[in-house]
Amino acid sequence: MQRSRIMGVIAVLVLAAAACTSGGGGGQATPTATTPGETVSPTGAGPLAEFGESTDADPALVEKALGPVEPSDEASWNIILAAIARATQDVDQATIDKAMECFNNQECDTGTGGSTVMGYADGGGDTVNVWRAVSHMEAILQALTYPDIGTIVSTEANFDPDPAVHANDIRFLISRGVSFIVGYPDMGVAIADAIKEADAAGIPYVPFSAGWVGLPDQPGALVPGEDYLTVVGEDLCALGESFAEVLNTGVGGGDVAILGGTPGNALSLGWQRCAIGALGSGVNLVNPPANADSTTGDTFWYDPVIPDVFRGLLTANPDIRGWAYEYSDGMNTGLQVYEELGIPVENLTVALRTDEQTLFCDWAERNEPTYEIWYSAGGNFQSRVGVTAAMLSLKGADVPAQVVVPHVMRKVTAADCNPDRVNPFVSGTSLVPDEILELMFAA
Repeated sequence: MQRSRIMGVIAVLVLAAAACTSGGGGGQATPTATTPGETVSPTGAGPLAEFGESTDADPALVEKALGPVEPSDEASWNIILAAIARATQDVDQATIDKAMECFNNQECDTGTGGSTVMGYADGGGDTVNVWRAVSHMEAILQALTYPDIGTIVSTEANFDPDPAVHANDIRFLISRGVSFIVGYPDMGVAIADAIKEADAAGIPYVPFSAGWVGLPDQPGALVPGEDYLTVVGEDLCALGESFAEVLNTGVGGGDVAILGGTPGNALSLGWQRCAIGALGSGVNLVNPPANADSTTGDTFWYDPVIPDVFRGLLTANPDIRGWAYEYSDGMNTGLQVYEELGIPVENLTVALRTDEQTLFCDWAERNEPTYEIWYSAGGNFQSRVGVTAAMLSLKGADVPAQVVVPHVMRKVTAADCNPDRVNPFVSGTSLVPDEILELMFAA
């Protein structure tokens, strides 16, 4: 039912797009690499065809990345489809080699001779968080489908607690003369000045994974569409309300806890605010935030920190019956504290965003009927959307101030555990081909 639903939605959109253009139909729009970095641009009709993009995305890849979602607003959805239309699971060796070269080096020449320089600024990093590494590779693979992009320059702050480190990465890319910057601003408004400097230099900045540079009502927040090009990600309030609905239904009455990532990041703050407001009257949040502008349960999305956060919460509240968190593998890391404290993993409802296989396979092995997990999607592919949004802007297309990525909550089943996954720490919804994942995590 779910597969037929999303395929039907995409089919309708593609037919409608074809009817509105003079180019006719067109086949599947996945590019084919010919030499390292040189690709054949997507072909096919669609509302973005004049900018070299096709919205004729493979429905199977749309479902893989997002699940059985309803499309977001037309402008957002077209950019999402255009980004996925460039993704392929069948990459040749030349592209694999070039992708790994770019992944392993701060700067790489794509081999196309293109004058556009992509900058990638991650507040995390490839060696400190698997999700960040995969998102980086998604962006690299996307860039390699654009002959215009001749150079990729990447920086990573490795979750450094000093905002200056993150800001200096942005400034380094500005001085390097990049054409646009994609990344995740873990420090939010603390690096706003550097992002405004990029805007003043005419360099579009596109954060993904709902990386708002401050939420709209926060002091010092930047305005997407004015201070930076756009923000790619879910409607955070809707995501938080979805988490609350899972907890309200699964827990009904009792203690729950919520967790977040780096303090001050907009992703955690945005959904936490709305989740807290939507919790039912019988649900008791054991770790409320200090105020409306702060997050709670900060884990930095960093595994060495996570057990201490769980330990503090479970020692004081051993009867927690529900959790909400963006990070599935982080939840899996926290389960070790249940074992340590002798608390059974029972009568538990968990609402999550990402879908790392570690947690899902642990759940399947436990085979505990009173333990339920609901998740949305890993979201790694959103970095691809950021690259495509920036390239559209450079070509003169109108890009909305927020590219809204739709979401849907799904209940974990045994089928969600893939024991043959190349790396169990990688989201099942990632669009990075297995051959590349094997090389990324060979060690």
